[in-house]
Amino acid sequence: MGLTNLSIGRLIEPLRHIPMLGGTNDQFHINLSSRYRPTMAPLRTLLVGSCVMLLLGIFWTVGQAVLAYQESWTIAAELNRARQQDDQLVAEARQEGIDLSEGALQRLPAEVDLANQLLEKRTFSWTKFLAGLEQAIPPRLALSSVRLDTGGTAVHLTGTAMSLEDITAFTVGLQDHPTFKDPVLAQHRVGTNGLVEFDVTLRYRREGA
Repeated sequence: MGLTNLSIGRLIEPLRHIPMLGGTNDQFHINLSSRYRPTMAPLRTLLVGSCVMLLLGIFWTVGQAVLAYQESWTIAAELNRARQQDDQLVAEARQEGIDLSEGALQRLPAEVDLANQLLEKRTFSWTKFLAGLEQAIPPRLALSSVRLDTGGTAVHLTGTAMSLEDITAFTVGLQDHPTFKDPVLAQHRVGTNGLVEFDVTLRYRREGA
């Protein structure tokens, strides 16, 4: 038994000189404690500030999204209320015999223009207009066409004259007349019969206009 212990002691003796297994002072150490590095302080501050700004940005974005969502719901409610009012108006118009369909609304501007033209024709006095025009026509000039626009203010005249001087006298007479203004000789040309053909545009000052 003593021999066996001696043999084991001899085998263990060399292992004691190994750093991680023996009893020497040269043991393996791992330092897990943190070490303060002054050069890393600005970087840590920057990272912390960036995280705070990121969180603030996330909170702001979420808040804006909530506000936009609430606003969209408000707009949708207003649109729904407007549609209900339109439907109610159309129903009441149908009961009164008024057509407010899309096709009728598209025809409405043309009907309004036609009504305005009819009113203009009812209030327009051809007698006064032709009487005033006759006062401005010189003896050697004849009109072949008198055309008014839909509003009864712009007048287009075509005719013939013996000479260009007669046309000039005609435009001067229109300018001096109290019911006509801004006569413009659009064009003139000598016809095959030797007469000067002309086009004149002017504005008619109606009573009350």
